[in-house]
Order: sequence, then structure tokens, then C-alpha cells
Amino acid sequence: MAWAFTIDERPSVLGNLLLMTGTFTNTGGSTGGDIALATHLSKTVAAGANGDAAGATDTEIDGTVNSTLTLVTAANLDGTWWALGKR
Repeated sequence: MAWAFTIDERPSVLGNLLLMTGTFTNTGGSTGGDIALATHLSKTVAAGANGDAAGATDTEIDGTVNSTLTLVTAANLDGTWWALGKR
């Protein structure tokens, strides 16, 4: 089971908010994982994800660590993610 993610190098600035984007990949039956954004965001206010194929994708903001996204996906589903938050 392998989970991996990338963070795009050029985030977008919207006033006092930062929009982070990237990709995620699942292999070997993996069904998601965490995306750590603490080096970029102090608090995530909204987030989402889109799978590259049919399959369920659920994005959650970790309640104890405001700068960690938890993605739960269908097995082996790759896709893109985004997070909007405060620096």
C-alpha cells in the first residue's frame, strides 16, 4: 500500500488567504492518507479533492491539527486536491 502527494510550488494568494493545490496517488490497494500543510498553512478553512476516475473521494480537515488534510478514497484512485487557509 502506497500513498503519496505533491504540493504545487506556486500557491495562489487571495487577500490574507493562501490557496494550496497538488496531486495524490494511491497504489497497491491504498485508500487515502494525510496531506501535511503545516509548513504553508496555520489553519485550513476549506478543502476538497477530485478523483481522476469514478470512485468515492472524501476530504476531511483533521480536527486536532488544523493544517492536515485526511483524504479517504476508493482503492488505487489518483487525483487532485486543494486547500484554502491562513498562513
